[in-house]
Amino acid sequence: MLIQEYFKSREKILLSAMDEYLEPKDQYPPEIHGAMRYSVFTEGKRLRPILMFAAYEMLIGRKNIGRLKRLLPAACALEFIHTASLIHDDLPSVDNSSERRGQPTCHVKFGEATAILAGDALITRAIEILADIKQPKLALECIQILTRAVSTRGMIGGQAVDIISAKKKVNITTLRYIHLKKTGALLQAAMELACAFDNAEENVRLTLGNFAINIGLSYQIVDDILDEVGSFEVLGKNPGEDARNQKATYPAFIGLEKSKKEALKLLRDSHNLIKNMPNNDVLIEFVDMIRQRLP
Repeated sequence: MLIQEYFKSREKILLSAMDEYLEPKDQYPPEIHGAMRYSVFTEGKRLRPILMFAAYEMLIGRKNIGRLKRLLPAACALEFIHTASLIHDDLPSVDNSSERRGQPTCHVKFGEATAILAGDALITRAIEILADIKQPKLALECIQILTRAVSTRGMIGGQAVDIISAKKKVNITTLRYIHLKKTGALLQAAMELACAFDNAEENVRLTLGNFAINIGLSYQIVDDILDEVGSFEVLGKNPGEDARNQKATYPAFIGLEKSKKEALKLLRDSHNLIKNMPNNDVLIEFVDMIRQRLP
């Protein structure tokens, strides 16, 4: 598949850039820098930054890894913030997860207090990186996009509603809100950042924003399904955590079969949004990749 080679090549430059943007693990104080590096460099899909690369290369009309250098601050910032959200999600006071990406979670390895600080430090490092972009107008736009995605109107808001909804009966509107914000907000930011670097027209921004909303929701529904019927090898963590934590999920709310149908509808909508855009092959394959994760 094209997407496998694409992800592999783009991940390589992303990993190199993240290594440069993070302090060495023995830099004083070593506990916090070690925890940050441990969490960032455990195995991960790197979906958000690589999808940003794919959207940008689609917009400029060709795949050119050299042209991605200017996007690296935003790509690293996206991945740092996503990693921070995972560190905080895994904490005993939230999901109480002991494994992430097949390894002990940050708080298990470094302690709860250090894990909280590591997440906070990754978020502030992300903003610092964006502020250093040499074009002030672009730097400000990137900061606005990312902080909006992280705010109570985005990822943090989704996480907050997820926490307060645990052990409660929620309606489908609340469940949709949780998924759109927790997962969709950073995916939408990835598309918005690609558009910002290309100075894309408003209709393109709206199309890619809607694409991100659909794939974000479909991806989370698939994750909900896999948490119920998947395996450790697929998830990189023990399945069944949502049920143990009495979290609101699509399978718990509407059942497995209806959840699968909803995910497939969202994926069809995602495909239709970009099917007529030139150079869309990577994003189209990404939609297919999500579909293939369905059990």
